[in-house]
Amino acid sequence: MRKVFVFVGMLMCMASTLMAQDLDAKYATNLLPVGTQVPDLIDALGDKHPVSDFRGRCVVLDFFATWCGDCRKDLPEMKKLFQKYDMEGVEFIGISFDTDSEVLQNFMDKEQIHWRVLSELKKMKDAQMAQDYHIQWIPTMYLLDTEGRVALATVEINKLKFKLAQLKKANALVAPELAGQDHAPQYPGGVQELIKFLSNNIKYPVEAEHYGVEGRVMINFVVETDGTVSDMKVVDTELKNRLSDKKFNKYSDIDKYAMREQGEGQLKEEALRVVGKMPHWEPAKRRGHPARVRYTLPISFKLK
Repeated sequence: MRKVFVFVGMLMCMASTLMAQDLDAKYATNLLPVGTQVPDLIDALGDKHPVSDFRGRCVVLDFFATWCGDCRKDLPEMKKLFQKYDMEGVEFIGISFDTDSEVLQNFMDKEQIHWRVLSELKKMKDAQMAQDYHIQWIPTMYLLDTEGRVALATVEINKLKFKLAQLKKANALVAPELAGQDHAPQYPGGVQELIKFLSNNIKYPVEAEHYGVEGRVMINFVVETDGTVSDMKVVDTELKNRLSDKKFNKYSDIDKYAMREQGEGQLKEEALRVVGKMPHWEPAKRRGHPARVRYTLPISFKLK
């Protein structure tokens, strides 16, 4: 029976691979070939944005539209790629085929798209960039090398992910003269100093400790260009409690719920307080200049 399951699993993997290959075979056959020097980009005013402006850095061009279901499906993965490679020096540019600038802007605000987006505000069939880049299907993605030439043209975001990883391994995401210019925000003294700061400044709230509430609170904040911390908020928690212990049997379920809420609320408040006390960070650098960047930090609370 085990052999049958293994065989079926192999067939499913083969089928998945064939499906992925078929998408490019069907929708990417007319895209610009690898090695092609790509045309300039165009905005709604008709102004050109030369790709040569990004010479020395790999560029991801993501052709999409807010009304495109497949584009929305790929968006979480594109955000992950941006978070991973933006600080590596890769330029991300969205090319939208929306016709309403307000709809596009609202979508970008709601989805927190932090990379540059250009649009002629024309339907795909009428857009010059669709003609220049041979776009017949969205999402379509191009990856350009440091010379502005096509390194990959695909409708499969997993292929983009794989190619970026290849170029990173080969140290080919940016030209040698630009390497090391970009980096994420850094706590003064490094990770060990950050751990020491948290250890010395976190005070376990009394009620939270009594109720046995412990775990992690994820704090998201902005490191500004001057290194100060702003816009702090709790984005996730991984907390548990000991309210099932015998000593809490005298309390009703409603009381226990209130205790849990109080304890968890106190840990969130304490995590926010400590992050707000942090000294100035070394700001991130993007394209060689200080940049305002969001950062997520896990704050751990552990009972003895």
